[in-house]
Amino acid sequence: MITQLKVWLTLPGGGTVQVGELAVKDPDERGSLVGQFRYLPDYLQSTGAFALDPLHLPLLPRFFDADRPHSGVHGVFEDSLPDDWGRTIMARRFRLGRTEQRVPHLLRLLGDQGLGALVYSAGDEPPPQTAGVSSRHLAELALLAEKFEQDPQAAANDEFALLFQAGSSPGGARPKALVVDDSGAWLAKFASVRDQLDVVALEAAVMEMARRAGIRAAQTRLVSLGPRRCLLVRRFDINEAGGRNHLISMQSLLKADGYYTAGYRDLAEIIKQVAAAPQVDLQMLYRQMLLNVLVGNTDDHLKNFCMLHDDQGWHLSPAFDLVPNIGFNQEHVLQIGLDSRPRDGESLLAEAKYFGIKRRQAALEVLAEVSEAVADWQRVCAECAVPAHDVQVLGGDIEQRLKRYTVKG
Repeated sequence: MITQLKVWLTLPGGGTVQVGELAVKDPDERGSLVGQFRYLPDYLQSTGAFALDPLHLPLLPRFFDADRPHSGVHGVFEDSLPDDWGRTIMARRFRLGRTEQRVPHLLRLLGDQGLGALVYSAGDEPPPQTAGVSSRHLAELALLAEKFEQDPQAAANDEFALLFQAGSSPGGARPKALVVDDSGAWLAKFASVRDQLDVVALEAAVMEMARRAGIRAAQTRLVSLGPRRCLLVRRFDINEAGGRNHLISMQSLLKADGYYTAGYRDLAEIIKQVAAAPQVDLQMLYRQMLLNVLVGNTDDHLKNFCMLHDDQGWHLSPAFDLVPNIGFNQEHVLQIGLDSRPRDGESLLAEAKYFGIKRRQAALEVLAEVSEAVADWQRVCAECAVPAHDVQVLGGDIEQRLKRYTVKG
């Protein structure tokens, strides 16, 4: 048997066009999936056509083998799907058995609820647009997410209906949902029942530090929900016109499946190859690398970096998922230079040349600006009402990092 899916692109100005087709064979005796993608001739000839993956799916009239036996599709299509939390929601919502949770089947069920601009259908029409869940339901969603996290089988489907409507798309393992209000579309991030720290407030604080450090970070807003709080993160894949911007993860661009060894230099090389304004994006990535080191954001994996496409071409997406060292890890997921734990400030400055910053003085100024923003961590944490216990626990780590990476002259 072969699963065939139409691939549609939601345009920045609204409306949808079919861009291509996916075909994936059922798994063989080893469980491997073989799949292909091809662009439609009409799309290839259309004005404004662009490659969905600028490195691995160029605009050519041919079949592209996925070469990803665990999924059967290219990474850019799997980017539409959620990770742990969202896939668990989907499996529960549609009562999927293990063999029904393969990527092609999930894409067919996803409809228009994926992140980014791609949607999928088995028929000749794009999936119907679904109404967004209003942010007025945030308190209810938080309660449902907590109940679901404690026991996904705790209630009948109708009790979780609101959560299913709002919660099937976002990635990551933590509870979250998609909501809308008069100002636009948001990703609502809730506390987890496993949290030992107020991760919601801590993420709000680091996102604010990022903006003060000159990093283009996604807009955020802390919302009180009685005894709980959630962090609203503005979706950058949905624009002000209500259309969509296509995105692709750095993991897909680097074809880094499963266990991988990659570093910020690899991200810089991708930017040099595909970005419309590489110098701007390279300096933004350098700043984000410095921030991640100084606040201890060691969970800096490839899925947390995306390239976004708009009318001007490809750009590094706004920064997101920035947290301090809540896992108390010593090593970063991404290497800084050849290390997962940079030695000192000089090693950070030595990396600047890979991001187009050739003068030492220029790199020093960037490091000073980011350090100054992080050094104000106590004030920012107070503004975000981070609990005193959490400030005490993580503050020492941040102070040690600021001292370790200080450079004089």
